[in-house]
Amino acid sequence: MSTNQYLSSKARLFDRLERLDFIFSSPGVSTDTVKFVKCEFQFLDIFLSLQSFTNEPDLLDVTQKVHALFQDAMVDFSRLHLAEYSDFCTFMVQNKIWLIKKEIEVKYSFPKISSLRLSVDEDGIVIPEFVKEFIITAINNLHDLAKQRGDDPESSCYYVLRELRLLRAFVCFVSERFIDFQSQDKADFFTHVLTVAGHASMLAWLYFSGHGYDSQLGEINVLLFLQMKFKPIQPSVRKIYIAVLRVLRLAIQSGQWCSNIQNHDHAADVEADLLETIQHGFMELPTNCNSQQRVLLKDNLAVLQEMLNLLRADIFDVATQDLELLLRDIDTVIIDVGILVYLLYKGKAEEEEEEEEEKEVMALSEVIPTQVIDLSGNIRRIISTVKLAPIRKAFQSNYLPRIHGLGYVDFLLDNVKEFQSRHSDSLASVATQLQIIQKELDSLQPFLEFVAQKKHNDLDKIQSCATQLIVKAYEVECLLYACISKKAPVWCFEYWFLDIIEEITLVRDEVAEIHEKKTVGDAMYTVAAHTSSNLAMSPRMTEEIVGFKDVIQTLRGQLISGTKERRVIPIVGMPGLGKTTLAYELYFDRLVVPHFDIRAECCVSRVYSREELLLEILRDVTGEESKHRGKLADELANELRKALFSKRYLILVDDVWEVNVWDDLIGCFNDASNGSRIILTTRNLEVANYTRFQSDPLQLRMFNEDESWELLRKKVFGEESCPTLLTKIGRQIAKKCGQLPLSITLVAGILAEMEKKEECWEQLANNLGPHIHEDSRAIIEQSYQILPYHLRSCFLYFGSFLEDSVIDVPRLTRLWISEGFIKICEGKSLEDTAKGYFENLLERNLVMGTKRRYGGEIKACRVHDLLYDFCKERAKEENLLLWMKMGEIDNPSSHFHCNEQLVHRLSIYGNLFSIGEWSSHACWSHVNSIILHSNCLLFTHLCHIFLSSKFLKVLDLEFIPIHPFPTGLVYLRYFAAQTEGTSISSFIADSRNLETLILHQEQISLPITLWKMVKLRHLHISAFRFTIGNPVEFLHNSEVLYDLKTLSTPYFSSVLEMDLILSKTPNLRELRCKIKGDFDLQHYALKFARRIEKLKIGRISTLVRDHIIPFFISAPNLRHLTLDDFSLHLVHLSVIALLQNLQVLKLKGIRFGTVWLVSDGEFPELKVLKLQQIDDLQQWIVDDDAFPKLECLVLRECRCLKDIPIWFAEISSLKSITLVDCQKSVEESARGIWNTQVNEYLNSAFEVFISNRKPNQFRFR
Repeated sequence: MSTNQYLSSKARLFDRLERLDFIFSSPGVSTDTVKFVKCEFQFLDIFLSLQSFTNEPDLLDVTQKVHALFQDAMVDFSRLHLAEYSDFCTFMVQNKIWLIKKEIEVKYSFPKISSLRLSVDEDGIVIPEFVKEFIITAINNLHDLAKQRGDDPESSCYYVLRELRLLRAFVCFVSERFIDFQSQDKADFFTHVLTVAGHASMLAWLYFSGHGYDSQLGEINVLLFLQMKFKPIQPSVRKIYIAVLRVLRLAIQSGQWCSNIQNHDHAADVEADLLETIQHGFMELPTNCNSQQRVLLKDNLAVLQEMLNLLRADIFDVATQDLELLLRDIDTVIIDVGILVYLLYKGKAEEEEEEEEEKEVMALSEVIPTQVIDLSGNIRRIISTVKLAPIRKAFQSNYLPRIHGLGYVDFLLDNVKEFQSRHSDSLASVATQLQIIQKELDSLQPFLEFVAQKKHNDLDKIQSCATQLIVKAYEVECLLYACISKKAPVWCFEYWFLDIIEEITLVRDEVAEIHEKKTVGDAMYTVAAHTSSNLAMSPRMTEEIVGFKDVIQTLRGQLISGTKERRVIPIVGMPGLGKTTLAYELYFDRLVVPHFDIRAECCVSRVYSREELLLEILRDVTGEESKHRGKLADELANELRKALFSKRYLILVDDVWEVNVWDDLIGCFNDASNGSRIILTTRNLEVANYTRFQSDPLQLRMFNEDESWELLRKKVFGEESCPTLLTKIGRQIAKKCGQLPLSITLVAGILAEMEKKEECWEQLANNLGPHIHEDSRAIIEQSYQILPYHLRSCFLYFGSFLEDSVIDVPRLTRLWISEGFIKICEGKSLEDTAKGYFENLLERNLVMGTKRRYGGEIKACRVHDLLYDFCKERAKEENLLLWMKMGEIDNPSSHFHCNEQLVHRLSIYGNLFSIGEWSSHACWSHVNSIILHSNCLLFTHLCHIFLSSKFLKVLDLEFIPIHPFPTGLVYLRYFAAQTEGTSISSFIADSRNLETLILHQEQISLPITLWKMVKLRHLHISAFRFTIGNPVEFLHNSEVLYDLKTLSTPYFSSVLEMDLILSKTPNLRELRCKIKGDFDLQHYALKFARRIEKLKIGRISTLVRDHIIPFFISAPNLRHLTLDDFSLHLVHLSVIALLQNLQVLKLKGIRFGTVWLVSDGEFPELKVLKLQQIDDLQQWIVDDDAFPKLECLVLRECRCLKDIPIWFAEISSLKSITLVDCQKSVEESARGIWNTQVNEYLNSAFEVFISNRKPNQFRFR
């Protein structure tokens, strides 16, 4: 039979047997019988394969019989579907196998296989692949044989199986890693493997198979024979193993090694299996071998095994290119270990051969100790590469933030000290590197301070250096997190830290080169020349609107006249056209305001929550919010409906995107036919048409050319005129803005930062291009590009808030500080620096002020929708911030791209119950900041969400209730939440790094451990008490909080307690507190901090109202003072009147008698005076030259006061008087003052607001 005929018969026979094995249905023949026959034929196939490599003449006739048996059996088994034939057929096949097997047993003499050729032979056989498949087949056949026999794992058959499997690992390693490397030693190895596997299979088949055969050789003799073939204790076997390992090492050195990585899962198995083979050989070393080498090898084999275990565990984190290099290094180590193991065997060879082997062992010990004897160095390096692979993967990708705050280096230096103090033992091996990094970064602090203070955006080299330094700081911090989290042994990071040191040194050298070329000095001079005037400018929220005069007049008429039915006035237009600006101009119009009993406003935006929207409207309608929070939407809607019932109201609903929003609100706005109005803005005409009632939608037009130029001029020059040389090019620029107010405003922000030169403006005009009106994003992009580096992260951070949200400015700047955006500058507090950053963004028209304090300071802001979209998208592109909305994405991996993406900041909106499922994801481990915006009402056990984010710095939960508090967040710098608990002792104990703590809860008692939080800068709790204990011990044993700047709202039980706390907070700038009053006048002078600027003091409620404030207020730098619900002796008032820097004074519910005399020169700097509920004051006498700088006077519910002193008509700085629920005589005196100011002194800007109803209901004169 030809080879092709045999192969065809074999294939058809095994296919038939395979089918019978699985779907056998013929009666009389069992499945076990089929499996037995199949196994027998598999061994016969091995016999034939062996015979093809031998020239044994005695077995030629048997070979022919086996070929014929395959052909006959294929025919016989095809008839098994005939029931009467099945028994006979099976018997005949088994009998033929038995006869042939007996003949083989008699004639089989372990023929020698001639040396194989590695090249493809005439039959197309590739020897390495053939041998690998052959030994795998032999192993499978022996396994089937052992199962048929029912052998236990200690049987002879399983012994042979184990040995063959170990040999197979050797074969796979050689065949897969060294495909193209040809040598005689490699050919001899495959010849040996084929011989051993073939003979082992035949012996096991012939003598271990049972079935009543009488064995000519006992099993013991068979095993001894096989050991001679398997074991390296035999010199011939040992020589083959050592020789092939030597040529493999040579192949690696000559570059002929092949990784052949088919998939990551299989990649490490080849090496691990070979190592198991070598370890097996090591365990069977003769006891008389070199004991010193044996011990050394044992230790290194254990480390090597650890290395491969790590590789297997982390194989998917290793990039293919890196894995190839890793495997090559691992193979080198394994080969050297294998050579040494096999050389340590001593056979019964000649004395000369033993001497040669001993020399090679010694040579390996002495010549290459780091590769063979001292393997730990190489192995440690490989383990380091494997363990750091997932971390390097993140750093080498685009997942690192590409923009940072300049304060991040300050953060790092602070954190390194903290880490070394807290984790000194675990960081001991990298302590030296960390000290060097600290020293290098410290030396570069002056450079970063310069970058923070100057507008250097045109100096790319300076900006590049700053960026590199901050990236390195971020990298060091992430590595420290990884060290502390035990993501890898700390010693793995040693070389990485050394690389960082080298990179920082290169940046330092580059900075030094810049300094030598005086680039920095020139930049300093250039910047100083044109920034001082800008910083002095302050955008005015009260500035007159530019454009739309005709539109305003039309809409004003619709609001205050016409039909008595409720009217909805929709304003529709494209983004950036000025819809919101126009709506608010009408909302605050001096003729519109007094026409309505109640006014309220809300902003909807795309992220819509009905509860939050109703709360926003109720806050304006009722003046309260806390009592409504926590109620369901339907309850809130019902309360709003009742509050508006029968009232003439004006409601401004800004930025409506969908009609369902209107459906949710319209039921609250009843129509009492009293002239109520609703202003609605939208960019969607469908929404405008859906909501209109009694009015057609106003489709807002574009600006005309004159309006465009006027807006640009006012934004750039304010009240000053534009230079003639710039007028023409300025008009061209305004025209290019496409008549869109937002685009004009942004371009004005760019021009305001440029030198007022014609060539500079022409360059900008050319950069704008001809189609700027079609894409306002282009202008936003240009505004962003000219932002100084230190402002970019601050601006993009607006994308972390909800769209259209009104953002509290102090909250914003505190978050900037906690995020590391603010650089420490000598002579300035972080808060002052952050305030400067904010004002700079205002000047550039990138941020809008929405609320001002009485003193003029902006206290709330927002960004335009288009700017918000830009911030959100760019922050994601720069990997500064990632937004997630719960409910839209179920799989967090789709947000993080990979399991180890270094997500730095998360802003999350949605249901917190789903957040809990996400938070266990691996990507949270690197999160530094989380801002939650939830539309749910109540949550418990929220702290468990943050267990995987151990290195959080910022956790802002807004008004989300949380109980119990999260623990273990020892690096937290900013925390804000609402809580129902009254004790936070465990949280305080963990929070030694906390800088800002904001809690919306009353009746909290702060533990004594609070005074260990020496980094605390802002402490704001709705109402709390300090735990002091023994005052003397407290005074001497507690820490001084030097960094504390703002404190709100402690309840002091006595003056002594308050004085004690003030002594521990010497640098306070703002204090809001409550204290018990006293029955008698006390002449106690509290030691207020010299830097305190804002002070609000209220009385703790008691049954007795006439409690006198128990101390004098003397603070040299106090600018803002509010007193609430005290009896104030005139002596107290006289002390307050002499405060040289006081600018704002608010007295609410204060009782100081029927007459108040203000003497000449008192209140020298006061700008705002507000008197509210001053019930007993009847006569107010003001001497000349008192209140010389007063701008705003507010009298609210001062029902006994008879008039306003006439001196106020002589105060040239006075801008307004506001009266609410005062006597008619007071109103008449206010009108007299107005007449003098406006008609006699021509102060046309002076205004008087009078109301005798509720807040927001004014008449103007």
